[in-house]
Amino acid sequence: MKNYEIRIAGTKIETQASLVLRRQVFVEEQQLFEESDADENDSSSITINIWKQGTILVGTVRCYPDRNTPSLWWGGRLAVHEQYRIRGIGVYLIEAAVEQMKQRQVPCFRAQVQEQNVQLFEKLGWTKVGAPTFAQGLPHQIMEANLHVHDARKHKQSSRI
Repeated sequence: MKNYEIRIAGTKIETQASLVLRRQVFVEEQQLFEESDADENDSSSITINIWKQGTILVGTVRCYPDRNTPSLWWGGRLAVHEQYRIRGIGVYLIEAAVEQMKQRQVPCFRAQVQEQNVQLFEKLGWTKVGAPTFAQGLPHQIMEANLHVHDARKHKQSSRI
């Protein structure tokens, strides 16, 4: 991804930029929310952004712990600027979110995915959980990431004993 950088929002300005992009996508374009898509999960979220040339925000996603089940984390509000879609930005965001969850040793990572994006998540190794539901008037599917990494070196060492 030449000229692009993926990083966790580390300042209020970077977090605010992600909220502006989310508003463009979820309020203005998709009309899923009337004024804002911000909710109670934003305060506990890790926000992952993709920047072009360090200054132009082209995509964002948030990850946050479930309020009732601490071992469960959710990914959501994945938004890609309209001019940068079909360039793999969404895939990079999904992969970055999964990597963050692996680094944090999260046991379970899920997302409520709009129906048209289910196949993409399946191609990235996610699996469906339960039946489709409706959220904000659109069909969604809960998907779960495969966070289990097979370490061949570790397995090889333990087989020598």
